[in-house]
Parts: sequence; structure tokens; C-alpha cells
Amino acid sequence: EIELDRANGLLGKTCIHPSHVAPVHALSVVSHEEFTDAQDILSPERGGGGVLRSAYTNKMNEVKPHRAWAERTLQRAEVFGVAREDVGFVDLLAAGLTN
Repeated sequence: EIELDRANGLLGKTCIHPSHVAPVHALSVVSHEEFTDAQDILSPERGGGGVLRSAYTNKMNEVKPHRAWAERTLQRAEVFGVAREDVGFVDLLAAGLTN
């Protein structure tokens, strides 16, 4: 549900029960891959547009069409943080449940 919300431009989530907070926070953290792509897209030398290969070499990023996504991703990173390269959603969720 959170991924669908994000795909539709929603950046927040209302939680009805305290047990919902950890999964929402875990899914809101920016992955290392997303963060790297966003930084590459917004780097000053990319100001003119063009296409570049993702640092993870699994996609091509188009600078102009992906600019708004990259800006939102960096804003989300400021609020929720960025996961280390080797950390995924399950790791974040597990860490949140142990606290």
C-alpha cells in the first residue's frame, strides 16, 4: 500500500495503530540505489538533460523526465534517511521491531 501511495505522489501515511509505525517507517527510508540515482540525476553536469546508466547498472535514467522524482527522493531522504547499500526493507523492519 505504501509503494502504491508513493507511485501516486503521496509521501506520508496515516497510522491507526502503533504497530503500523515500524513498517511505514521502514518502507519510507530511501534505498541506497534510489539515493544514488537521484544524486546522479540532479548533479550539476546533468543540467542539460540526457540519459545515464544507473550506478547499479540495472536501468537507464533520463535526466529531465526523472528530475521531479529525484528531487522528491532527496526530500524523502532528508526526513527518513538513506539505507546503507547492504540494508533492505526487511532489515529495517526487523530493527524497528526490536526497539
